Amino acid sequence: MKTEQILKRMNDVNELIKLISSLDRRFFYSQYTNQISYFSFDTDLFYVDSYSGKKLYITDEQNSRMEGFNGGGTLWDLVKSFRKFIVTGEKGFLGGFKETWAYSYESTMKARQKAKEIGFIDKIDYPYAIF
Repeated sequence: MKTEQILKRMNDVNELIKLISSLDRRFFYSQYTNQISYFSFDTDLFYVDSYSGKKLYITDEQNSRMEGFNGGGTLWDLVKSFRKFIVTGEKGFLGGFKETWAYSYESTMKARQKAKEIGFIDKIDYPYAIF
């Protein structure tokens, strides 16, 4: 049963990643390889980077980005949060879209709505200020 729940959450997160990769700045998508990052599960849970193609085994204890991960620090934190949600079901944090990544309000809300649908966050409300 636990493995079924993990696989469901993994597939849900992969759908969220796919959505994010289609919006605005297209994080999680590599134009160079024409690939989208995703999580995979065989004997363990891995994150597959869209640019490097490397399968990365991520743990909660890792503070610095791994070799083979080609995003920035806030994206790294989001990937770690996705991993924790997949494994434990613990809610995550989906912020930084406007402030850090310069996503539009509409794209931010699309991503947050999907994140709420899959149970990653509790509400879509977001303090999106225009400055």
